[in-house]
Amino acid sequence: MNIFFAINRTYIQHLCVAMTSILVNNPDAYMHFNVISNDLDDDGKRKLEKLKKYYGNFDITYFEVEGTKFENLKLNIGYISQQTYYRYIIPELVSDMDKALYLDADLIVNQSLKDLWETNVDGYYAAGVRDTYIKDIGYAPKIGFGSNDLYINAGVLLLNLKKIREDDKVKELFDNTQKFSDIIEYQDQDIINMTFKNKIKELPLIYNYTFRDVISNGKEKLDDAVIVHFTGNKKPWDYYFATGNPAEYLYFKYLQKSPFKTSVLKNKLKKIKTFIFSKFKNGNKRRIKILGIKINYSKKRKNAIKVGLLVDEFFGGAGTAFGGYGFLARHYIAKYIPCHEIEMDLLLGFSSNLQKTKIDNINAYRLPKNKSLAKKWLKKQKYDVFLSVELTSSSYQILKLDNQKKRLVLWVQDPRPWYEWREINTVKLFPETCYWDTPVYEYVNYMHYLNKVRYITQGYFLEDKARDLYRLNNDVTMQYLPNPISTDNSFNIHTYPKKNHIIFLGRIESVKRGWLFCEIAQRLPEYEFFVLGQTFREKSKNSEIMNKYKNIKNLHFIGHVEGEEKNRYIKDAKILVNTSIHEALPISFLEALSFGTLLVSNRNPENLTSKFGIWVGTVLGDGFDKIDLYVNAIRQIINNDEQRQQKAFDAIQYIKNVHNVEKFVVDLRNVLLEEANR
Repeated sequence: MNIFFAINRTYIQHLCVAMTSILVNNPDAYMHFNVISNDLDDDGKRKLEKLKKYYGNFDITYFEVEGTKFENLKLNIGYISQQTYYRYIIPELVSDMDKALYLDADLIVNQSLKDLWETNVDGYYAAGVRDTYIKDIGYAPKIGFGSNDLYINAGVLLLNLKKIREDDKVKELFDNTQKFSDIIEYQDQDIINMTFKNKIKELPLIYNYTFRDVISNGKEKLDDAVIVHFTGNKKPWDYYFATGNPAEYLYFKYLQKSPFKTSVLKNKLKKIKTFIFSKFKNGNKRRIKILGIKINYSKKRKNAIKVGLLVDEFFGGAGTAFGGYGFLARHYIAKYIPCHEIEMDLLLGFSSNLQKTKIDNINAYRLPKNKSLAKKWLKKQKYDVFLSVELTSSSYQILKLDNQKKRLVLWVQDPRPWYEWREINTVKLFPETCYWDTPVYEYVNYMHYLNKVRYITQGYFLEDKARDLYRLNNDVTMQYLPNPISTDNSFNIHTYPKKNHIIFLGRIESVKRGWLFCEIAQRLPEYEFFVLGQTFREKSKNSEIMNKYKNIKNLHFIGHVEGEEKNRYIKDAKILVNTSIHEALPISFLEALSFGTLLVSNRNPENLTSKFGIWVGTVLGDGFDKIDLYVNAIRQIINNDEQRQQKAFDAIQYIKNVHNVEKFVVDLRNVLLEEANR
């Protein structure tokens, strides 16, 4: 097998680990490794050659390239170097070679490569694995790809070198890099996909398995992966404690089998010592993980930290609205996060005078409108850190009063850049009130400039939207912290008698387009439809529209429901229909999936709808012309009960693995403690 890597000398260790993993899992194959670099010295080569003390089934050829040829090619991703473009020239480096496998050096091969290598690529320039991240964030159309066109991750490429040479594609790769430099965001990966478009063969997911795939499919499917790829800027070797990637142990597994074992272990232990010392000094409590070993350490803080939770809705508490922000704040953050180390107050906005109420055993305040009085009160409260679910106008006004500029933990829940509002504004039947607020977004940018913001988010696909909304650089990192969902362990999808019920779960307002749900019910009289939700904002206009549908016999308006009553409706239903023109990652999706209720929607956050239901595609405007898309999807799910049952089971496992409350509590408490002690 002819395998190529392109690196700079800082990646010698990681390349060696990748090569080790290949040799361990392919003992009966002979590997011809080809290393392309512009700065690999003799010392680096000696380190790679040490592998021959352990394994004999390989040889190495080194290619030194002239870096100036690549100097003017676009680099806009902070953790990716110029060497990423070296894969362009592989066909020219080996004119007598017809096929080669290119691999990034930040990956592990955990099974045999035989089947991958023997994949037939006749008629194609390359074969690769579809990049689900690119699909989920809706990026591909920006570079001329349709929503279903194949766009691959370029970290694993089975290359048809002969055809690339015959069609002079190397020159085209360089030409296109210059030609499209103003529009590409993912550098050489974009160009490879654009230049090879319609001539790339799709490979199974197991050949380029990323952190996102682990999260989507569960840890138990990780063992099926042939190649595990540590994409993104969080690498196992960079962090003192766990990155959160369940696959990170594989890097250290093969590190132990490589010539770097001893030196790296010593270095890591030194870092652990320094890290633990600094945290003891700050009186913090954490758990770290290195080389597969979990270490708990703590030092009692004299006083609990004090957190100000900034929201303007609390799921009905103190007369506030019912919605996803408030549900998260009330039923998870305020309920589970306070402990002996963390005190929490709820800050709901302003009133004529200071108002204090008790909601679910948490103190809730509305600050006085008088700025001087509000400042004095905030100073007296001595909050160590603020936590905000997104940032609303009232929460922004409270933050502005904080003269000390305490740190802000910003939960990225539903960022809406202007292009999102353009889509929302295509609704004409009852336009959504636009609450775009430039001062709020500029204030986040200002706080970021002061290094006072830490970002956490419930969805990977929201990161770029937040960067766009707050005008942040592409290298700004956000910690993935999934929205928690309480699961009923006694619920058994195989024995529970679900009914032909379809539910709508959410507020009745313009952006939700509840009228489409009613129209769908009217066309499917054989099924029962339930509207679980009520109007809050602009109640009269919303009610006027929905009242037109009150006489449909199979359509039931239940109103707002909570607790066991809501769970019963979700358990009984086979499908949740979401017709919103805009969504982030709705809690209603996660609640439905926790009971094996599948999704039908025109929104596909984190690819959940297509994975656990049917995504009907983008539906803009009032949506009346697209009702048949939902109708057909509902019939397709209900008429294929065996497939529905399997997807329902997988959905429940996904929620338990990814959105579990226990992990949420540990992670968010740690974030707040870290920020309070900075």
